[in-house]
Order: sequence, then C-alpha cells, then structure tokens
Amino acid sequence: MATSAGQMTVKQYLALPEQCDANGNDVISELIAGEIVLAPLPSAQHDRAKNRICKVLTLFLDSRPELALEANVQFGYAVTEIDALISDVSVMATGRLQEVASRVLTGAPRIAIEVISPSDTAVNVRHKIETYLQNGSSSVWIVYPESRSVEVRTKAGIRQFISEQPIEDEVLPGFSHPVSDFF
Repeated sequence: MATSAGQMTVKQYLALPEQCDANGNDVISELIAGEIVLAPLPSAQHDRAKNRICKVLTLFLDSRPELALEANVQFGYAVTEIDALISDVSVMATGRLQEVASRVLTGAPRIAIEVISPSDTAVNVRHKIETYLQNGSSSVWIVYPESRSVEVRTKAGIRQFISEQPIEDEVLPGFSHPVSDFF
C-alpha cells in the first residue's frame, strides 16, 4: 500500500481498517510524512491538559460568537497527501464539521494544539508544526505538561508562556488566560 517512494498516502491510510488492541480499545495512529505512527494511550496528565485547554477555549469562543470558531479535542486532519494528523485540541471555523466526508477533515485547523507526551519524538513534533503552518494553520501551540509551559508558534516566530503568564494568540482577539490553568 505504500507509494513508489515508500510513503503511504492519506487516501491509502484512510482505507485501512480501524484497529483495536487486545482490550478492544481503538489504536490511535497518525500518518506523519507518509509513515504510520502509533500512539500509546495518553497519560492522565496529558488528557487532563487537553481537556482543560479545550474547556477554556470553548468558554471563550462561546462568549465571542462573532469569531465563528469552535474548539475540539482530538480531531483528525488530512493536511497534505502524506500527513493525516490528530491535534490534541484544535480551533476551527464553526460549521466546518459539515465538510466531513470521511474520518478526517481536509486541510489544517486555524490553531493546532499539541500536548507533548514522552512518546513524542522531536522529529515528528517538528514535522507536524511545519506541516500545520505551511498548510493553513495560523498558529500551533506546543504544550509542555512537565514544565507547565506553552510555546505559540507562527510563521513570524515563537512566543513562550509560563506559569501565571496569560497566553494570547492573534487568532483569538481578546483571549488572555493564565497558562497554569491548563495543568
């Protein structure tokens, strides 16, 4: 099922049957640069961070309907022909879910948020950041539970937020929330 270059395409990846582990749990995987990358079950710390981030963003976006954005946990995006990525949290245009014709949305979210786990490799994280930013995301948040910090990456650069420092993103005018609340 790989291409002549040894890479699988998103179309081939999405045609694969869904997999379950020995306990019947869905096996989570992404297609990163044409290679299937399996993800172990996230830790409680990881899940708590992504759920808290989504809750904070949802409360903000519900109070600002004119932005026409919504936050979601673990959505899949076919970002390129060889990248089907799952953001831990993403911010997308309201109504975009109506576009879903398969298991994933086509294109990148406005904001992709990745909560770093011990199983993440620097190469894959870097590739995901570049892929999101080169294909339509305005920003990518990299959340580090161990250091309780967040990097907001855009094409213009990187900003780091720590502790009680309020995180801000130009995609979310008026949003300002202490990073510490994410953990």
